[in-house]
Amino acid sequence: MKANIELRQLRYFVTVAQELNFTRAAEQLKIAQPPLSRQIQALEKALELQLFQRTNRRVTLTTAGEVFLGECQQILSQVDRSIQVAQRAAKGETGQLTIGFEGSFHNETVLSIIQSFRSQFPDVDLVLQEMSSGKQMDALLFRHIDVGFVDPIFSREEISIIQLPTEPLVVVLAASHLLAGQDSIDISQLEKASWITGQRDEGCGLLIRFLEACRQAGFTPNIRQETNDVQMRLGFVAAGLGITVLPISALISERSDIVYRELDISVPQVELAIAWQSNELSPVLQSFLGFVRSMF
Repeated sequence: MKANIELRQLRYFVTVAQELNFTRAAEQLKIAQPPLSRQIQALEKALELQLFQRTNRRVTLTTAGEVFLGECQQILSQVDRSIQVAQRAAKGETGQLTIGFEGSFHNETVLSIIQSFRSQFPDVDLVLQEMSSGKQMDALLFRHIDVGFVDPIFSREEISIIQLPTEPLVVVLAASHLLAGQDSIDISQLEKASWITGQRDEGCGLLIRFLEACRQAGFTPNIRQETNDVQMRLGFVAAGLGITVLPISALISERSDIVYRELDISVPQVELAIAWQSNELSPVLQSFLGFVRSMF
């Protein structure tokens, strides 16, 4: 049997069942008593069973009514929960956000944004994917990621960005390197050095900026090793395989076998931005972008 019943009839029934008095139930529901009685009668007719025993002095639940009350309470509780879940999803408080980031940028700003957003929106599932800035741009266009932390040098017309604070590049050397004793280093002093960089075919924003700085200094760097893994790069430096440049925030571990030194002011600072595809923003992405804008 498929009974034709309405959600409001279930709410009416639960209120009457809890009060066991039609007058008090009508007052609580803020409706008149006659329409309430008619709705309960219509519900009983649709169910083809009696929910209440009525006398002039009292109202009681039938056995079927007691069983139906428990089921209705569960149904209404689930409906209310579903409404709340849907409302939170519409506000961007739940869901999933896929975030791209470039491995060369262990940026304190990036970590602070992710940590703070996670704290304010604990029910948003954050999926982090490491990839170069160039690949992030492709991933954004094909909607493989929702938002990315990228070097804005790869900006495209279809992609919107929020510029984040810049930070300086530093050169990382083995503690035994001849230049390790200097407080700062002119990049032209590193012309004959062996370099460890990000992978050239991956669209690494840091590598492009480094190559441009070398070009302006009048030389082409001798790149001997390539990896986008910062910890691996530091290990290569410590092993004497070469030197590297990194954003200063990437030096997150204290090591006695490497040193980092400031580069001369002619070397451009590292730029970083949040990027997303301009149209069709999901509620979760809107929440994330609004949160970032509030931080800056």
